[in-house]
Amino acid sequence: MFSVGQRVWRRGGQSGGVVVECDGDRVYLRQDNGVEVDFRAADLTAEPPARAQAAGEARKVSFVSVPLVGRAVPARVLTARDITPEHERVLAVVPVRTVQAVAALYERRPGAGRFSALDTAGKLNVISEITAVPYRTMKEYSDRPGEMGLLMGKGLADSGRAG
Repeated sequence: MFSVGQRVWRRGGQSGGVVVECDGDRVYLRQDNGVEVDFRAADLTAEPPARAQAAGEARKVSFVSVPLVGRAVPARVLTARDITPEHERVLAVVPVRTVQAVAALYERRPGAGRFSALDTAGKLNVISEITAVPYRTMKEYSDRPGEMGLLMGKGLADSGRAG
């Protein structure tokens, strides 16, 4: 099977990570973005995807630490002047349930007002703050909303526990 510390990839996809635990048919991975996920062993392979091999991409494993207390502050806060059609597109692909959960958490804050009243920059900033997923990562995962939802779900779960 696979061993702890080994780099593996999903069959038919580019995602993968480093094995942190094997339990029966389940293999737990830490992805490059620091998120831990699990897959059936049959869905994984130790062979890098052909595209990565052909391009000579040697991906370095980097672990991201997301603080559970005090939430990570986005590296840069977006303003209304920063907003482009690309920002609007990324906001549109954030999973609806994620936006609803973020809105509920935001509106519970004293004096916060309505989430729906925020402009695109404000919404992206709040989503980034509450889910601990910076805009750059949202943009990177915008073509894979399911994976974006998983990343944001972890941050939402941590926000729910801290709040």
